[in-house]
Amino acid sequence: NAYVFVLYDYDSNSILAVPIKNRTKSSLIQGFQTCLYDLTRAGIRPIIHRLDNEISKDMIAEIEKHKMNYQIAAPGDHRLNFAERAIQTFKNHFVSTLHGCDPAFPANQWDRLIPQAVITLNMVRPSRINPKLSAYTQLWGIFDFERTPLAPPGCKVVIHERPQERGT
Repeated sequence: NAYVFVLYDYDSNSILAVPIKNRTKSSLIQGFQTCLYDLTRAGIRPIIHRLDNEISKDMIAEIEKHKMNYQIAAPGDHRLNFAERAIQTFKNHFVSTLHGCDPAFPANQWDRLIPQAVITLNMVRPSRINPKLSAYTQLWGIFDFERTPLAPPGCKVVIHERPQERGT
Protein backbone atom coordinates (compact mmCIF):
# COMPACT_ATOMS: atom_id res chain seq x y z
CA ASN A 1 0.00 0.00 0.00
CA ALA A 2 1.19 3.48 -0.77
CA TYR A 3 -1.65 5.81 0.33
CA VAL A 4 -4.19 6.30 3.09
CA PHE A 5 -7.90 6.98 2.49
CA VAL A 6 -9.29 9.15 5.31
CA LEU A 7 -13.00 9.68 6.01
CA TYR A 8 -14.32 12.08 8.66
CA ASP A 9 -17.73 11.76 10.33
CA TYR A 10 -18.84 15.11 11.77
CA ASP A 11 -21.49 13.92 14.26
CA SER A 12 -19.35 11.32 16.00
CA ASN A 13 -16.19 13.39 15.36
CA SER A 14 -14.47 10.19 14.29
CA ILE A 15 -11.70 9.80 11.77
CA LEU A 16 -11.56 6.54 9.83
CA ALA A 17 -8.58 5.56 7.70
CA VAL A 18 -7.71 2.59 5.52
CA PRO A 19 -4.59 1.90 3.46
CA ILE A 20 -5.03 1.88 -0.32
CA LYS A 21 -2.64 0.75 -3.04
CA ASN A 22 -2.75 3.82 -5.26
CA ARG A 23 -4.85 6.85 -6.16
CA THR A 24 -6.77 5.21 -8.96
CA LYS A 25 -10.53 5.56 -9.00
CA SER A 26 -11.06 1.92 -8.08
CA SER A 27 -8.74 2.12 -5.04
CA LEU A 28 -10.39 5.31 -3.82
CA ILE A 29 -13.84 3.78 -4.20
CA GLN A 30 -12.69 0.66 -2.37
CA GLY A 31 -11.38 2.82 0.51
CA PHE A 32 -14.66 4.74 0.57
CA GLN A 33 -16.68 1.51 0.65
CA THR A 34 -14.57 0.13 3.51
CA CYS A 35 -15.01 3.28 5.62
CA LEU A 36 -18.73 3.49 4.78
CA TYR A 37 -19.17 -0.14 5.81
CA ASP A 38 -17.50 0.61 9.16
CA LEU A 39 -19.84 3.56 9.73
CA THR A 40 -22.98 1.62 8.83
CA ARG A 41 -21.83 -1.29 11.02
CA ALA A 42 -21.58 1.21 13.87
CA GLY A 43 -25.15 2.38 13.19
CA ILE A 44 -24.33 5.67 11.47
CA ARG A 45 -25.80 6.44 8.08
CA PRO A 46 -24.14 9.43 6.41
CA ILE A 47 -26.54 11.93 4.85
CA ILE A 48 -24.26 14.31 3.01
CA HIS A 49 -20.66 14.18 1.88
CA ARG A 50 -18.61 17.33 1.48
CA LEU A 51 -15.97 16.66 -1.11
CA ASP A 52 -12.87 18.28 -2.46
CA ASN A 53 -13.22 19.88 -5.89
CA GLU A 54 -10.83 17.27 -7.33
CA ILE A 55 -13.29 14.40 -6.86
CA SER A 56 -13.87 11.95 -9.72
CA LYS A 57 -17.21 11.29 -11.39
CA ASP A 58 -16.90 7.63 -10.38
CA MET A 59 -16.74 8.58 -6.69
CA ILE A 60 -19.79 10.81 -7.10
CA ALA A 61 -21.60 7.92 -8.78
CA GLU A 62 -20.65 5.66 -5.85
CA ILE A 63 -22.06 8.18 -3.37
CA GLU A 64 -25.26 8.50 -5.38
CA LYS A 65 -25.51 4.69 -5.60
CA HIS A 66 -25.82 4.64 -1.81
CA LYS A 67 -28.57 7.31 -2.01
CA MET A 68 -26.51 10.00 -0.30
CA ASN A 69 -26.14 13.67 -1.15
CA TYR A 70 -22.86 15.42 -1.77
CA GLN A 71 -21.53 18.95 -1.82
CA ILE A 72 -18.32 20.00 -3.53
CA ALA A 73 -16.13 22.51 -1.70
CA ALA A 74 -15.16 25.68 -3.50
CA PRO A 75 -11.61 25.66 -4.92
CA GLY A 76 -9.09 27.11 -2.49
CA ASP A 77 -11.58 27.31 0.40
CA HIS A 78 -10.52 24.56 2.77
CA ARG A 79 -11.86 26.22 5.91
CA LEU A 80 -15.37 24.94 5.27
CA ASN A 81 -14.22 21.39 4.63
CA PHE A 82 -13.84 19.69 8.03
CA ALA A 83 -12.27 16.67 6.34
CA GLU A 84 -9.20 18.76 5.48
CA ARG A 85 -8.53 19.31 9.19
CA ALA A 86 -9.28 15.65 9.93
CA ILE A 87 -6.70 14.57 7.34
CA GLN A 88 -4.10 16.84 8.96
CA THR A 89 -4.99 15.50 12.43
CA PHE A 90 -4.71 11.88 11.28
CA LYS A 91 -1.44 12.59 9.51
CA ASN A 92 0.07 14.20 12.62
CA HIS A 93 -1.09 11.32 14.82
CA PHE A 94 0.19 8.68 12.41
CA VAL A 95 3.59 10.35 11.96
CA SER A 96 3.99 10.48 15.75
CA THR A 97 3.05 6.78 15.86
CA LEU A 98 5.74 6.00 13.29
CA HIS A 99 8.34 7.98 15.23
CA GLY A 100 7.55 5.87 18.30
CA CYS A 101 8.41 2.64 16.50
CA ASP A 102 11.59 0.67 17.04
CA PRO A 103 14.37 1.86 14.69
CA ALA A 104 14.55 -1.67 13.23
CA PHE A 105 10.82 -1.65 12.37
CA PRO A 106 10.52 -2.43 8.64
CA ALA A 107 9.45 0.74 6.83
CA ASN A 108 7.41 -1.19 4.28
CA GLN A 109 5.07 -2.42 7.05
CA TRP A 110 3.74 1.07 7.92
CA ASP A 111 0.23 0.23 6.71
CA ARG A 112 -0.19 -2.44 9.40
CA LEU A 113 -0.12 0.30 12.05
CA ILE A 114 -3.16 2.16 10.68
CA PRO A 115 -5.89 0.19 12.54
CA GLN A 116 -4.30 0.87 15.93
CA ALA A 117 -3.67 4.51 15.00
CA VAL A 118 -7.37 4.91 14.16
CA ILE A 119 -8.38 3.33 17.47
CA THR A 120 -6.05 5.46 19.61
CA LEU A 121 -6.88 8.66 17.74
CA ASN A 122 -10.63 8.20 18.14
CA MET A 123 -10.22 7.35 21.83
CA VAL A 124 -8.91 10.85 22.55
CA ARG A 125 -11.43 12.73 20.38
CA PRO A 126 -14.73 13.73 22.06
CA SER A 127 -17.96 12.89 20.26
CA ARG A 128 -20.11 15.79 19.04
CA ILE A 129 -23.29 13.82 19.78
CA ASN A 130 -22.37 13.28 23.43
CA PRO A 131 -19.19 15.15 24.52
CA LYS A 132 -18.87 12.87 27.56
CA LEU A 133 -18.05 9.98 25.21
CA SER A 134 -15.05 9.51 22.98
CA ALA A 135 -15.52 9.19 19.23
CA TYR A 136 -14.47 5.53 19.55
CA THR A 137 -17.06 4.84 22.24
CA GLN A 138 -19.72 6.64 20.20
CA LEU A 139 -19.11 4.33 17.25
CA TRP A 140 -18.15 0.96 18.71
CA GLY A 141 -18.88 1.09 22.44
CA ILE A 142 -16.48 0.93 25.36
CA PHE A 143 -13.07 -0.41 24.42
CA ASP A 144 -12.27 -3.67 26.22
CA PHE A 145 -8.55 -3.54 27.07
CA GLU A 146 -8.62 -7.10 28.40
CA ARG A 147 -9.97 -8.46 25.13
CA THR A 148 -7.71 -6.37 22.89
CA PRO A 149 -4.63 -5.12 24.75
CA LEU A 150 -2.83 -2.24 23.07
CA ALA A 151 0.95 -2.30 23.07
CA PRO A 152 3.12 0.47 21.69
CA PRO A 153 3.00 -0.04 17.92
CA GLY A 154 6.16 -1.15 16.19
CA CYS A 155 7.94 -2.14 19.40
CA LYS A 156 10.52 -4.90 19.45
CA VAL A 157 9.24 -8.13 20.95
CA VAL A 158 11.18 -11.21 22.05
CA ILE A 159 9.18 -14.42 21.78
CA HIS A 160 10.23 -17.70 23.33
CA GLU A 161 8.95 -20.88 21.73
CA ARG A 162 9.32 -23.95 23.88
CA PRO A 163 11.24 -26.83 22.26
CA GLN A 164 8.11 -29.00 22.39
CA GLU A 165 6.16 -26.51 20.24
CA ARG A 166 8.74 -25.60 17.61
CA GLY A 167 10.17 -27.55 14.73
CA THR A 168 13.79 -28.54 14.41
